[in-house]
Amino acid sequence: MGIFSKFKDNYEKNIVIEILNDQFKRIESLGLLTFNHKKLSVELVENLWSESARYLNGSIHKRPARIVFSIAALSNGLECLAKDDVQNQKAFLVLLRDLFAEVNVNRSQYGLKAVDVELLEIANRIYVEFSQDLSNEASMSEQVNLDSYQTWDDWYAAFQAEAAFHFEQLGKFNCLEYMDKSPLQRAYEDNVDPKPLAKVFAENTNFETVLKNSV
Repeated sequence: MGIFSKFKDNYEKNIVIEILNDQFKRIESLGLLTFNHKKLSVELVENLWSESARYLNGSIHKRPARIVFSIAALSNGLECLAKDDVQNQKAFLVLLRDLFAEVNVNRSQYGLKAVDVELLEIANRIYVEFSQDLSNEASMSEQVNLDSYQTWDDWYAAFQAEAAFHFEQLGKFNCLEYMDKSPLQRAYEDNVDPKPLAKVFAENTNFETVLKNSV
């Protein structure tokens, strides 16, 4: 019984490690995560197991759904590994948001039990706490950044970098060199944050229109 239980524990842990590794790979293009995917996935699972084995190994109730195990490991990692690391916090929060949404949409499919609900409630509290903290920090950072653009060149450099990123993400041609800069100069004078503006610009600009207007 003991050997079989140990085998089952390792089997479940390995599956969740693969789930987490796949999730980290999925957001790799966002450039948020600085940790090694595989090592991080193992560490998250082993850390949670060492702290909460009784919730996970079926000793006092049925084992949680694997997606819930994954969510619990991520939320625990958010507290332990990424507490003072804003960039990695964002990666964890993105994945938690998506996994919570998946559970909500397909709740019946996962056959959630009492242990699942308890683990989800704990994870949700952590998620909300860190989301609020990150939102507050982002608001403060925005104010500081606006004050830091002392010249048009500084402002436009930030706009260029952000727009280039979004053009690439959208698979669009970067048409900044062909466009009239006067609307952007007015935005600079009005103290508009260049980064959100660059995102909107990339999403809504048609290269052919810009090219025609520049001729």
